[in-house]
Amino acid sequence: MNIKAFLAGLTLAIVGGLASMPAATADSIRVGVIEPLSGRVAAVGRDALNSFQFAAELVNSRGGVLGGKKIEVIGLDNAMKAEKTTEQLKKAVDMGLSYIIQGVGSNHALNIIKFVGKHNKRNPGKEILFLNHSAVTTAFTNELCSFWHFRFDANVDMKVAALVTQINRDPSIKKLYMLNQNYAYGKSFQAAARRLLAKRAPQVKVVGDELIVPFGKVQDFTPFIAKIKASGADTILTGNWGADMIRFVKGAVGSGLDAKFYTIYGGLTSSVGGYGTDGKKVNLKQVTEMHQNHPRLPKELVDYSAGYMAKYKDTFYADRQRWLILMLAAAIDKAGTADPIPVARALEGMSFPGPMGAVQMRASDHQMQMPLVVSTLTDKAPDPIFYKGKNFGVAFKTDGVAERKDTSLSTTCKMKRPN
Repeated sequence: MNIKAFLAGLTLAIVGGLASMPAATADSIRVGVIEPLSGRVAAVGRDALNSFQFAAELVNSRGGVLGGKKIEVIGLDNAMKAEKTTEQLKKAVDMGLSYIIQGVGSNHALNIIKFVGKHNKRNPGKEILFLNHSAVTTAFTNELCSFWHFRFDANVDMKVAALVTQINRDPSIKKLYMLNQNYAYGKSFQAAARRLLAKRAPQVKVVGDELIVPFGKVQDFTPFIAKIKASGADTILTGNWGADMIRFVKGAVGSGLDAKFYTIYGGLTSSVGGYGTDGKKVNLKQVTEMHQNHPRLPKELVDYSAGYMAKYKDTFYADRQRWLILMLAAAIDKAGTADPIPVARALEGMSFPGPMGAVQMRASDHQMQMPLVVSTLTDKAPDPIFYKGKNFGVAFKTDGVAERKDTSLSTTCKMKRPN
Protein backbone atom coordinates (compact mmCIF):
# COMPACT_ATOMS: atom_id res chain seq x y z
CA MET A 1 0.00 0.00 0.00
CA ASN A 2 1.27 3.49 -0.82
CA ILE A 3 0.72 5.47 2.39
CA LYS A 4 2.36 8.65 1.12
CA ALA A 5 0.18 8.69 -1.99
CA PHE A 6 -2.95 8.08 0.08
CA LEU A 7 -2.16 10.95 2.46
CA ALA A 8 -1.18 13.26 -0.39
CA GLY A 9 -4.48 12.56 -2.11
CA LEU A 10 -6.41 13.08 1.11
CA THR A 11 -4.64 16.41 1.74
CA LEU A 12 -5.31 17.64 -1.80
CA ALA A 13 -8.96 16.61 -1.54
CA ILE A 14 -9.36 18.45 1.77
CA VAL A 15 -7.72 21.62 0.45
CA GLY A 16 -9.58 21.49 -2.83
CA GLY A 17 -12.91 20.76 -1.16
CA LEU A 18 -12.57 23.64 1.28
CA ALA A 19 -11.43 26.06 -1.41
CA SER A 20 -14.47 25.29 -3.56
CA MET A 21 -16.99 25.70 -0.72
CA PRO A 22 -19.37 28.64 -1.11
CA ALA A 23 -19.09 31.01 1.84
CA ALA A 24 -22.77 30.60 2.69
CA THR A 25 -22.38 26.84 3.22
CA ALA A 26 -18.99 26.77 4.94
CA ASP A 27 -20.45 26.42 8.46
CA SER A 28 -20.08 23.07 10.23
CA ILE A 29 -22.25 20.41 11.80
CA ARG A 30 -20.72 19.90 15.24
CA VAL A 31 -20.65 16.50 16.91
CA GLY A 32 -19.66 16.10 20.57
CA VAL A 33 -17.63 13.07 21.70
CA ILE A 34 -18.02 12.52 25.46
CA GLU A 35 -15.21 10.22 26.57
CA PRO A 36 -12.47 9.97 29.23
CA LEU A 37 -9.73 12.20 27.86
CA SER A 38 -8.04 12.25 31.27
CA GLY A 39 -7.80 9.75 34.13
CA ARG A 40 -7.17 6.00 34.32
CA VAL A 41 -8.62 5.01 30.92
CA ALA A 42 -7.81 8.22 29.04
CA ALA A 43 -5.87 6.29 26.38
CA VAL A 44 -9.05 4.53 25.27
CA GLY A 45 -11.01 7.78 25.11
CA ARG A 46 -8.30 9.66 23.22
CA ASP A 47 -7.95 6.84 20.70
CA ALA A 48 -11.70 6.97 20.05
CA LEU A 49 -11.63 10.73 19.58
CA ASN A 50 -8.76 10.41 17.08
CA SER A 51 -10.74 7.81 15.16
CA PHE A 52 -13.84 9.99 14.85
CA GLN A 53 -11.88 13.07 13.87
CA PHE A 54 -10.04 11.10 11.18
CA ALA A 55 -13.32 9.77 9.77
CA ALA A 56 -14.73 13.31 9.73
CA GLU A 57 -11.66 14.45 7.78
CA LEU A 58 -12.50 11.84 5.15
CA VAL A 59 -16.11 13.06 4.87
CA ASN A 60 -14.97 16.67 4.64
CA SER A 61 -12.33 15.80 2.02
CA ARG A 62 -15.14 14.42 -0.15
CA GLY A 63 -17.10 17.65 0.03
CA GLY A 64 -18.77 17.32 3.44
CA VAL A 65 -22.55 17.06 3.67
CA LEU A 66 -25.50 19.09 2.39
CA GLY A 67 -23.48 20.57 -0.43
CA GLY A 68 -20.45 21.70 1.52
CA LYS A 69 -20.97 21.72 5.29
CA LYS A 70 -18.14 20.19 7.28
CA ILE A 71 -18.52 17.73 10.15
CA GLU A 72 -16.62 19.03 13.17
CA VAL A 73 -15.85 16.53 15.97
CA ILE A 74 -15.40 18.09 19.42
CA GLY A 75 -13.89 16.25 22.40
CA LEU A 76 -15.68 16.58 25.76
CA ASP A 77 -13.82 15.03 28.72
CA ASN A 78 -15.88 13.11 31.28
CA ALA A 79 -12.76 11.67 33.04
CA MET A 80 -14.80 8.45 33.45
CA LYS A 81 -16.92 10.10 36.16
CA ALA A 82 -20.74 10.15 36.22
CA GLU A 83 -20.99 13.76 37.34
CA LYS A 84 -18.61 14.82 34.57
CA THR A 85 -20.75 13.05 31.97
CA THR A 86 -23.78 15.03 33.12
CA GLU A 87 -21.72 18.21 33.15
CA GLN A 88 -20.57 17.64 29.58
CA LEU A 89 -24.11 16.84 28.44
CA LYS A 90 -25.27 20.20 29.80
CA LYS A 91 -22.33 21.85 28.05
CA ALA A 92 -23.33 20.14 24.79
CA VAL A 93 -26.86 21.53 25.17
CA ASP A 94 -25.46 25.03 25.78
CA MET A 95 -23.30 24.65 22.66
CA GLY A 96 -26.36 23.70 20.62
CA LEU A 97 -25.01 20.26 19.65
CA SER A 98 -27.52 17.91 18.05
CA TYR A 99 -25.30 14.80 18.05
CA ILE A 100 -23.46 13.11 20.93
CA ILE A 101 -21.08 10.18 20.46
CA GLN A 102 -19.99 7.99 23.39
CA GLY A 103 -19.06 4.40 24.05
CA VAL A 104 -16.46 4.01 26.80
CA GLY A 105 -18.48 2.78 29.76
CA SER A 106 -22.05 1.49 29.71
CA ASN A 107 -22.88 3.30 32.95
CA HIS A 108 -22.14 6.60 31.20
CA ALA A 109 -24.12 5.50 28.15
CA LEU A 110 -27.13 4.82 30.36
CA ASN A 111 -26.75 8.31 31.85
CA ILE A 112 -26.78 9.75 28.32
CA ILE A 113 -29.80 7.71 27.20
CA LYS A 114 -31.81 8.98 30.17
CA PHE A 115 -30.60 12.58 29.84
CA VAL A 116 -31.32 12.76 26.11
CA GLY A 117 -34.77 11.24 26.54
CA LYS A 118 -35.75 13.85 29.13
CA HIS A 119 -34.14 16.71 27.23
CA ASN A 120 -35.88 15.85 23.95
CA LYS A 121 -39.26 15.54 25.63
CA ARG A 122 -38.90 18.96 27.25
CA ASN A 123 -37.31 20.74 24.28
CA PRO A 124 -39.12 19.95 21.03
CA GLY A 125 -37.23 21.37 18.08
CA LYS A 126 -33.89 21.09 19.93
CA GLU A 127 -33.53 17.32 19.96
CA ILE A 128 -30.25 15.43 20.42
CA LEU A 129 -29.32 12.03 18.97
CA PHE A 130 -27.01 9.69 20.89
CA LEU A 131 -24.70 7.69 18.62
CA ASN A 132 -23.19 4.83 20.63
CA HIS A 133 -19.95 3.29 19.33
CA SER A 134 -18.96 0.83 22.08
CA ALA A 135 -21.29 0.79 25.12
CA VAL A 136 -22.61 -2.69 24.58
CA THR A 137 -24.96 -3.50 27.49
CA THR A 138 -27.69 -5.47 25.73
CA ALA A 139 -30.61 -3.78 27.50
CA PHE A 140 -29.93 -0.51 25.67
CA THR A 141 -31.49 -1.92 22.50
CA ASN A 142 -33.98 -4.14 24.30
CA GLU A 143 -36.09 -2.98 27.25
CA LEU A 144 -34.29 0.38 27.43
CA CYS A 145 -34.40 1.08 23.68
CA SER A 146 -34.99 4.65 22.56
CA PHE A 147 -35.67 6.38 19.26
CA TRP A 148 -32.91 8.81 20.23
CA HIS A 149 -30.23 6.12 20.65
CA PHE A 150 -28.40 4.24 17.87
CA ARG A 151 -25.81 1.56 18.62
CA PHE A 152 -23.22 1.06 15.88
CA ASP A 153 -21.41 -1.73 17.73
CA ALA A 154 -22.61 -5.27 18.32
CA ASN A 155 -24.18 -5.63 21.76
CA VAL A 156 -22.85 -7.92 24.49
CA ASP A 157 -25.14 -10.80 23.55
CA MET A 158 -24.03 -10.62 19.92
CA LYS A 159 -20.32 -10.56 20.83
CA VAL A 160 -20.71 -13.40 23.33
CA ALA A 161 -22.68 -15.35 20.73
CA ALA A 162 -19.73 -15.06 18.35
CA LEU A 163 -17.23 -16.08 21.05
CA VAL A 164 -19.32 -19.06 22.16
CA THR A 165 -19.85 -20.12 18.53
CA GLN A 166 -16.05 -20.25 18.18
CA ILE A 167 -15.63 -21.98 21.57
CA ASN A 168 -18.00 -24.69 20.36
CA ARG A 169 -15.73 -25.25 17.34
CA ASP A 170 -12.76 -26.09 19.61
CA PRO A 171 -13.04 -29.64 21.05
CA SER A 172 -10.06 -29.02 23.37
CA ILE A 173 -12.14 -26.66 25.54
CA LYS A 174 -13.56 -28.61 28.49
CA LYS A 175 -13.62 -26.29 31.52
CA LEU A 176 -14.30 -22.56 31.48
CA TYR A 177 -13.92 -19.82 34.08
CA MET A 178 -15.67 -16.43 33.86
CA LEU A 179 -14.31 -13.23 35.42
CA ASN A 180 -16.13 -9.97 34.71
CA GLN A 181 -16.50 -6.43 36.02
CA ASN A 182 -19.25 -5.67 38.51
CA TYR A 183 -21.28 -3.02 36.70
CA ALA A 184 -23.96 -2.92 33.99
CA TYR A 185 -21.76 -4.12 31.14
CA GLY A 186 -20.01 -6.88 33.12
CA LYS A 187 -23.31 -8.20 34.46
CA SER A 188 -24.76 -8.16 30.94
CA PHE A 189 -21.77 -10.17 29.71
CA GLN A 190 -22.18 -12.66 32.56
CA ALA A 191 -25.89 -13.19 31.88
CA ALA A 192 -25.36 -13.61 28.12
CA ALA A 193 -22.51 -16.07 28.62
CA ARG A 194 -24.49 -18.23 31.04
CA ARG A 195 -27.41 -18.43 28.61
CA LEU A 196 -25.47 -18.89 25.37
CA LEU A 197 -22.96 -21.42 26.72
CA ALA A 198 -25.85 -23.62 27.83
CA LYS A 199 -27.46 -23.30 24.41
CA ARG A 200 -24.52 -23.31 21.97
CA ALA A 201 -21.72 -25.15 23.84
CA PRO A 202 -23.43 -27.37 26.44
CA GLN A 203 -20.44 -29.74 26.55
CA VAL A 204 -18.28 -27.05 28.18
CA LYS A 205 -18.37 -27.02 32.00
CA VAL A 206 -18.37 -23.64 33.76
CA VAL A 207 -16.08 -24.11 36.78
CA GLY A 208 -16.03 -20.52 38.04
CA ASP A 209 -18.02 -17.30 37.67
CA GLU A 210 -16.96 -14.10 39.48
CA LEU A 211 -17.40 -10.33 39.36
CA ILE A 212 -14.68 -7.84 40.32
CA VAL A 213 -14.68 -4.15 41.27
CA PRO A 214 -14.12 -2.40 37.91
CA PHE A 215 -12.02 0.36 36.36
CA GLY A 216 -8.53 -0.45 37.57
CA LYS A 217 -9.31 -0.78 41.27
CA VAL A 218 -8.05 -4.38 41.47
CA GLN A 219 -4.28 -4.00 41.62
CA ASP A 220 -3.39 -7.67 42.13
CA PHE A 221 -5.09 -10.51 40.23
CA THR A 222 -3.04 -13.22 41.96
CA PRO A 223 -5.93 -14.45 44.18
CA PHE A 224 -8.24 -14.79 41.16
CA ILE A 225 -5.58 -16.57 39.13
CA ALA A 226 -4.99 -19.00 41.99
CA LYS A 227 -8.71 -19.87 41.96
CA ILE A 228 -8.65 -20.34 38.18
CA LYS A 229 -5.69 -22.70 38.47
CA ALA A 230 -7.37 -24.65 41.26
CA SER A 231 -10.53 -25.04 39.15
CA GLY A 232 -8.66 -26.77 36.35
CA ALA A 233 -10.04 -24.34 33.78
CA ASP A 234 -8.44 -24.48 30.34
CA THR A 235 -10.31 -21.38 29.10
CA ILE A 236 -11.26 -17.97 30.49
CA LEU A 237 -14.24 -16.04 29.14
CA THR A 238 -14.05 -12.40 30.14
CA GLY A 239 -15.41 -8.99 29.25
CA ASN A 240 -12.65 -7.18 31.17
CA TRP A 241 -11.03 -4.23 29.46
CA GLY A 242 -8.56 -1.40 30.07
CA ALA A 243 -6.32 -1.60 33.14
CA ASP A 244 -8.26 -4.62 34.48
CA MET A 245 -7.53 -6.61 31.32
CA ILE A 246 -3.86 -5.60 31.25
CA ARG A 247 -3.27 -6.59 34.90
CA PHE A 248 -5.23 -9.83 34.46
CA VAL A 249 -3.12 -10.88 31.45
CA LYS A 250 0.20 -9.87 33.00
CA GLY A 251 -0.73 -11.62 36.23
CA ALA A 252 -1.63 -14.79 34.32
CA VAL A 253 1.68 -14.78 32.45
CA GLY A 254 3.63 -14.11 35.64
CA SER A 255 1.86 -16.99 37.41
CA GLY A 256 2.33 -19.43 34.55
CA LEU A 257 -1.41 -19.84 33.96
CA ASP A 258 -1.87 -21.96 30.84
CA ALA A 259 -5.33 -21.06 29.60
CA LYS A 260 -7.00 -19.52 26.58
CA PHE A 261 -8.44 -16.02 27.05
CA TYR A 262 -11.65 -15.40 25.10
CA THR A 263 -12.26 -11.65 25.31
CA ILE A 264 -14.26 -8.79 23.87
CA TYR A 265 -11.70 -6.04 24.42
CA GLY A 266 -8.39 -7.84 24.93
CA GLY A 267 -7.19 -6.54 21.57
CA LEU A 268 -7.55 -2.81 22.18
CA THR A 269 -4.31 -1.31 20.87
CA SER A 270 -3.78 0.49 24.19
CA SER A 271 -4.12 -2.87 25.96
CA VAL A 272 -1.67 -4.59 23.61
CA GLY A 273 0.72 -1.75 24.44
CA GLY A 274 0.10 -2.43 28.14
CA TYR A 275 0.89 -6.15 27.83
CA GLY A 276 4.33 -5.37 26.40
CA THR A 277 6.40 -8.50 25.86
CA ASP A 278 3.76 -10.55 27.73
CA GLY A 279 1.56 -10.20 24.64
CA LYS A 280 3.71 -12.91 23.03
CA LYS A 281 3.21 -15.29 25.95
CA VAL A 282 -0.57 -15.39 26.31
CA ASN A 283 -3.15 -17.30 24.25
CA LEU A 284 -5.49 -14.33 23.86
CA LYS A 285 -8.48 -14.13 21.55
CA GLN A 286 -10.78 -11.22 20.71
CA VAL A 287 -14.07 -10.68 18.91
CA THR A 288 -14.30 -7.63 16.66
CA GLU A 289 -15.83 -6.40 13.42
CA MET A 290 -12.34 -6.58 11.81
CA HIS A 291 -8.61 -6.88 12.33
CA GLN A 292 -5.85 -5.66 10.07
CA ASN A 293 -4.57 -9.12 9.06
CA HIS A 294 -7.86 -10.58 7.85
CA PRO A 295 -7.13 -11.59 4.23
CA ARG A 296 -10.28 -10.17 2.60
CA LEU A 297 -10.58 -6.59 3.86
CA PRO A 298 -12.04 -4.13 1.33
CA LYS A 299 -9.43 -1.96 -0.40
CA GLU A 300 -11.05 1.24 0.88
CA LEU A 301 -10.59 0.03 4.46
CA VAL A 302 -6.99 -1.07 3.83
CA ASP A 303 -6.16 2.37 2.43
CA TYR A 304 -8.03 4.10 5.25
CA SER A 305 -6.14 2.05 7.86
CA ALA A 306 -2.85 2.97 6.21
CA GLY A 307 -3.72 6.66 6.39
CA TYR A 308 -4.70 6.33 10.04
CA MET A 309 -1.41 4.61 10.82
CA ALA A 310 0.57 7.30 9.02
CA LYS A 311 -1.15 10.09 10.97
CA TYR A 312 -1.38 8.63 14.49
CA LYS A 313 1.30 5.88 14.44
CA ASP A 314 -1.42 3.53 15.74
CA THR A 315 -2.97 0.43 14.19
CA PHE A 316 -6.58 1.13 13.18
CA TYR A 317 -8.75 -0.92 15.52
CA ALA A 318 -12.48 -0.12 15.44
CA ASP A 319 -14.06 0.11 12.01
CA ARG A 320 -17.43 0.81 13.62
CA GLN A 321 -16.10 4.27 14.46
CA ARG A 322 -15.46 4.90 10.77
CA TRP A 323 -18.85 3.67 9.64
CA LEU A 324 -20.64 5.65 12.38
CA ILE A 325 -19.38 8.92 10.88
CA LEU A 326 -19.87 7.83 7.27
CA MET A 327 -23.42 6.61 7.96
CA LEU A 328 -24.24 9.82 9.85
CA ALA A 329 -23.04 11.82 6.85
CA ALA A 330 -25.07 9.66 4.46
CA ALA A 331 -28.18 10.02 6.65
CA ILE A 332 -27.82 13.82 6.76
CA ASP A 333 -27.58 13.94 2.98
CA LYS A 334 -30.49 11.53 2.57
CA ALA A 335 -32.64 13.59 4.93
CA GLY A 336 -31.58 16.83 3.24
CA THR A 337 -31.16 18.40 6.66
CA ALA A 338 -29.09 18.07 9.83
CA ASP A 339 -32.21 18.09 12.03
CA PRO A 340 -32.03 15.00 14.25
CA ILE A 341 -35.51 13.52 13.70
CA PRO A 342 -35.33 13.18 9.89
CA VAL A 343 -31.69 12.07 10.21
CA ALA A 344 -32.74 9.37 12.67
CA ARG A 345 -35.40 8.15 10.25
CA ALA A 346 -32.78 8.05 7.48
CA LEU A 347 -30.46 5.97 9.65
CA GLU A 348 -33.15 3.36 10.32
CA GLY A 349 -32.56 0.37 8.07
CA MET A 350 -29.42 1.87 6.50
CA SER A 351 -26.79 -0.59 5.25
CA PHE A 352 -23.02 -0.16 4.96
CA PRO A 353 -20.34 -2.34 3.32
CA GLY A 354 -18.58 -3.59 6.44
CA PRO A 355 -15.22 -5.39 6.56
CA MET A 356 -16.70 -8.91 6.95
CA GLY A 357 -19.82 -8.22 4.87
CA ALA A 358 -22.78 -5.85 4.91
CA VAL A 359 -23.83 -4.31 8.22
CA GLN A 360 -27.27 -2.83 8.80
CA MET A 361 -28.89 -0.56 11.37
CA ARG A 362 -31.98 -2.53 12.39
CA ALA A 363 -34.95 -0.17 12.43
CA SER A 364 -36.90 -1.98 15.14
CA ASP A 365 -34.35 -1.38 17.93
CA HIS A 366 -31.54 0.76 16.43
CA GLN A 367 -29.08 -2.11 16.90
CA MET A 368 -26.47 -2.63 14.19
CA GLN A 369 -26.50 -6.14 12.73
CA MET A 370 -23.16 -7.49 11.56
CA PRO A 371 -20.85 -10.47 11.12
CA LEU A 372 -18.03 -10.72 13.66
CA VAL A 373 -14.55 -12.23 13.51
CA VAL A 374 -12.76 -14.11 16.32
CA SER A 375 -8.97 -13.87 16.15
CA THR A 376 -5.88 -14.85 18.16
CA LEU A 377 -2.92 -12.69 19.19
CA THR A 378 0.27 -14.07 17.65
CA ASP A 379 3.82 -13.07 16.77
CA LYS A 380 3.45 -14.83 13.41
CA ALA A 381 0.99 -12.37 11.73
CA PRO A 382 2.51 -10.30 8.88
CA ASP A 383 1.21 -6.83 9.85
CA PRO A 384 2.13 -6.16 13.52
CA ILE A 385 0.24 -3.87 15.89
CA PHE A 386 1.69 -0.41 16.44
CA TYR A 387 0.69 1.84 19.34
CA LYS A 388 2.06 5.36 19.68
CA GLY A 389 4.73 4.53 17.13
CA LYS A 390 5.97 1.37 18.85
CA ASN A 391 5.91 -2.02 17.15
CA PHE A 392 4.88 -4.71 19.63
CA GLY A 393 5.70 -7.61 17.33
CA VAL A 394 2.27 -9.18 17.68
CA ALA A 395 -1.02 -8.99 15.79
CA PHE A 396 -4.18 -10.99 15.28
CA LYS A 397 -4.90 -13.86 12.90
CA THR A 398 -8.40 -15.10 12.12
CA ASP A 399 -9.79 -18.14 13.95
CA GLY A 400 -13.26 -17.94 12.43
CA VAL A 401 -16.09 -15.65 11.36
CA ALA A 402 -19.55 -15.67 12.93
CA GLU A 403 -21.94 -14.69 10.15
CA ARG A 404 -24.89 -12.35 10.66
CA LYS A 405 -27.20 -15.34 11.09
CA ASP A 406 -25.06 -16.37 14.09
CA THR A 407 -25.05 -12.92 15.71
CA SER A 408 -28.50 -11.50 14.87
CA LEU A 409 -30.61 -12.07 17.96
CA SER A 410 -34.21 -11.19 18.76
CA THR A 411 -35.10 -7.96 20.54
CA THR A 412 -37.68 -7.05 23.18
CA CYS A 413 -37.63 -3.40 22.12
CA LYS A 414 -40.97 -1.59 21.84
CA MET A 415 -39.87 1.63 20.18
CA LYS A 416 -41.75 4.83 20.99
CA ARG A 417 -41.36 7.20 18.07
CA PRO A 418 -42.02 10.92 17.77
CA ASN A 419 -45.04 11.92 15.68
